[in-house]
Amino acid sequence: WVRQTSWTRMEARRCVARAGLLVAAVGVAAAGKVPPYPVPSSTPPHDWQKVGNRVFLHGCKREGLLDATELALAAKFPILTVEKGQGEDLPGFAEDKMAAMSRQYHAARPDGWTLFYMNIHLDWGMYRMHERALADPDLAIQTDNGTLCRWHGDRSFPQPPGGMLGWNTSNPDTQKLLTSTCINATTSAGGGFNGCFLDSAEPWSITKPGGSPASCPMSVERSKVLTSGGIQTLKDFQADAGPNHLIVAKDGNNGYSNDSNYVNTMFLSDTYCSCYSCTAWDALTAAKCEGQIEAAIVIGKRSQVVFMHGEANQAVSPAAPDSKVFTFALAAYLVAAYNNSFFGYSNGWYYNGSTWHDEYDQALGRPLGDAVRTTSTTNRSGTVYTRKFEHASVHVDVPAYAASIDWSN
Repeated sequence: WVRQTSWTRMEARRCVARAGLLVAAVGVAAAGKVPPYPVPSSTPPHDWQKVGNRVFLHGCKREGLLDATELALAAKFPILTVEKGQGEDLPGFAEDKMAAMSRQYHAARPDGWTLFYMNIHLDWGMYRMHERALADPDLAIQTDNGTLCRWHGDRSFPQPPGGMLGWNTSNPDTQKLLTSTCINATTSAGGGFNGCFLDSAEPWSITKPGGSPASCPMSVERSKVLTSGGIQTLKDFQADAGPNHLIVAKDGNNGYSNDSNYVNTMFLSDTYCSCYSCTAWDALTAAKCEGQIEAAIVIGKRSQVVFMHGEANQAVSPAAPDSKVFTFALAAYLVAAYNNSFFGYSNGWYYNGSTWHDEYDQALGRPLGDAVRTTSTTNRSGTVYTRKFEHASVHVDVPAYAASIDWSN
């Protein structure tokens, strides 16, 4: 049958994996109704005993593998994402250095899960697949007249002065290159990753950062083709990986939960109820936070995995001290957390920007119900969330930028 239809091994695996997604979805469907979104059949180790059993570490180490002290810290986290900058000071391709980090972590914590970082919009030059992009211009996004478009990414990582190419996900060859890179990472030879973290996952739009007509002129028709190609790529990632691997879409620029229709895990934003460098907690920032909380609740309730990552405020005159920034982000996580929800907090995207907070060791216990919403009494419109756990009470006033966690229950 496979020979008659001329299926490739990947296509056959994709068919089997899609069947697995349906089985996993059936397992969480109410009254026999299959949800129209993928859900995982396996998840990282976690429980409600304490916050530290539900945290993730996202980053990399530019000098290479972790020393004994760093590894002991990393092994406390049940999930480790390995970023593109892993071993950037050393020769070689990112895929190989990331695989070495995954193996080091798994040796220290065999039950822990690792995630392979890749950007499905930007062609970062440290990856082996960058060589393919240089050899085949059709793998990259071009203007209507055939000029290769370029963008800049996070400038804390090395990149060409003129910017990087963008992946043309309307090209089936690009789709296969991206998805096969992820699947290879899940093999023992590729590092034994438990899934892939897809940065810039929101499908292409003319309003995508860097996607304005001035930076990459193209017709509306071609833009729509890129959009549909991006959606198909997400579907293929999940189908190829299957429900026992996490496909994590970071979707923060184009709606906090859109991609949850195509993959089983969402990373809502770099800055969950936080900001990179804000000097004030204004109405727009508060509205974004409330939108993130509500998206986390929706996704969490349907048994998909949610990553909520707070970011330290790096402004010269930040809106609040770091202790308040951390407490607010953690409290915002707790009011939105469901069984498959995880929390992270860092200052930047290298491992040395993360620490183990005292709050991670506090007894938490199961939630005693959903968050209760009331209207803020501040002079700004917005929501106050309160929620009780077996060993904690949480209060978050979003517009007032005020939060508290009482661990004395």
